[in-house]
Amino acid sequence: MRPLCLLLTAALLLAQAAPLGASQHCGPLEYWNPDYRCCGSCLQRFGPPPCPGSLEASEAGVSRKVALVPLLGRELPHLASQPLSRVLDEPEVLEELTVLLDPEPGPGGGVACGTTRHLAVRYGVPAAWSTFAYSLRPSCSPLRALIEMVARELSASLGQLGTHLAQLGRADALQVLSKLG
Repeated sequence: MRPLCLLLTAALLLAQAAPLGASQHCGPLEYWNPDYRCCGSCLQRFGPPPCPGSLEASEAGVSRKVALVPLLGRELPHLASQPLSRVLDEPEVLEELTVLLDPEPGPGGGVACGTTRHLAVRYGVPAAWSTFAYSLRPSCSPLRALIEMVARELSASLGQLGTHLAQLGRADALQVLSKLG
């Protein structure tokens, strides 16, 4: 009977342990989301974690940063002080950015990196807002809704958007943004 008691104790202790990689905010009874590698509570509070391969997520970010710096320095400086609302005035550019940043979920609800959800986190928008914005698809683009909301701030600029896209490792979106120049 003693080995059965030890086995039961070990099983209970393992059940209470936080999943590998859990943050200090993850509760033991929260649903663990394997795609985001965090619990539902953290996902609601902090939004999706950084994308693998983004500047802040990996040591390899140094090489990605080197690749993005020429793009930022060469093609976007003249856009830096222009208002973010300029994207809304250029439907072709907005459409291309929407295709890149508002992807359809992958098979099995897979998570894409560097999407509008990640961009919203950069602008300090709550994760609940992103969930709501994505629920309105396909009638309304989450990216368009984000830009309309953020553009109300006088300090919102194309340069800030370019910086956020670079931090997310989205050179493709930076290329599209450079068409505004």
